Amino acid sequence: MTSAPTMSPARASGVRLDHATGTARWRALGTYVHLGVADPAVLAAATDLAAAVLGEVDVACSRFRADSELTRANLAAGPVPASPLLVGAVRVALEAAEQTDGVVDPTLGDVLVAAGYSRTFEEVPASDPSPVALPRRRPGWRDVVVTDDALEVPRGVALDLGATGKAYAADLVALSVLEALGTAVVVSVGGDVRAVRPPDAAHTRWTVGVAHTPDAEPVAHVLLTDGGLATSSVAARRWTRAGRRWTHLVDPRTLGPVAGPWRTVCATGTTCVAANVATTAAMVLGVDAPAWLEARGAAALLLAHDGVAHATATWRGDTVGRATDAEGGGAR
Repeated sequence: MTSAPTMSPARASGVRLDHATGTARWRALGTYVHLGVADPAVLAAATDLAAAVLGEVDVACSRFRADSELTRANLAAGPVPASPLLVGAVRVALEAAEQTDGVVDPTLGDVLVAAGYSRTFEEVPASDPSPVALPRRRPGWRDVVVTDDALEVPRGVALDLGATGKAYAADLVALSVLEALGTAVVVSVGGDVRAVRPPDAAHTRWTVGVAHTPDAEPVAHVLLTDGGLATSSVAARRWTRAGRRWTHLVDPRTLGPVAGPWRTVCATGTTCVAANVATTAAMVLGVDAPAWLEARGAAALLLAHDGVAHATATWRGDTVGRATDAEGGGAR
């Protein structure tokens, strides 16, 4: 994991601090952020640091900002300078592609743009009759070149870091807060959750609710002490283009929206990125997902459109006793 760059604190806009519970809420990266710390005395400092880290991630990695590093790299005809943060984010995305043999593919930005997801989701029309002209051929993720200080995106391709970007941000925020303030912390960035704790914080634990959408009732709870949890879902971020229902989850094998049996998949992992790779791959793989997850020992809960739930052998999510709550859910 690439460490956060040195930066001055920046209080998040619209932040709500609750010192009694040691929690804060605000919006960033086009989604909600929920931060919890074991030591309420450092809540304000942790929130400032988290907001600054997320601001840097947005400037480096957003596909929706004309001034972001990622946008410049997508538009360039060759290699462009890249910050350590963008380099780290792209390497994480390419590692996910390598681990899944391209099932989790970061080079689908051009497909999403063609389908209408060319702006933040709040600005995407719920229904658009315009035709969709999907790319027929495109270079693969193996053609992306990244070095310690530069990035080259193949011509005709747009990188989209949505499959791993928020998870990468959650990991980065949690590790930055732990390193700077020495407190156990949990952060949810749009349902991508990471918890870390210092070695002496053995009793710190967080109860994370898993839901199809951020405003839905939880369907499961996970007791998280140190590690990541991610949720991928087609229950949110849906729109219709030329009569076809799309979601933000695209199958790189068909260049169309995922069409498997799962409405929502939740997984835990040593990091939020690891958990997110499992959930995204499972959504794409569809009926083959349970066997794929079991072969890798992944702890996951798969919820089908018909309401049937399937848990892998290592899944330990359940309804648990009350602790400090964090939000998870299919908001990615």
